[in-house]
Amino acid sequence: MSYEKDGTGIEVEASKDVQTFTLSRQLDEENRVSPTLSNTGDISVAWEHRIDDDKTVTTTFKPEEFLDIEFEESGWNANIFMPFDGKDIDGVSISIKKDVTF
Repeated sequence: MSYEKDGTGIEVEASKDVQTFTLSRQLDEENRVSPTLSNTGDISVAWEHRIDDDKTVTTTFKPEEFLDIEFEESGWNANIFMPFDGKDIDGVSISIKKDVTF
């Protein structure tokens, strides 16, 4: 369930075990911030920055768990995912994809 008005959005997702609440705010034409809370105590925050009409960078941070950076441009998608535990960063993955339509 979601609702948006005047640059502010609310989204609630619920299953039997996990419920999440996201409050997003469009700060200006290029920037949107979206913190998410769950009933399990998890918290994350996403920052979406529009570089150009077809280019965006979205950075999502979840304390004590991961940092995810995603760049999208004209069907291209580059992603850096860095899981961490305290000060240790282990298992970093980098991917690049292109959407192709036949």
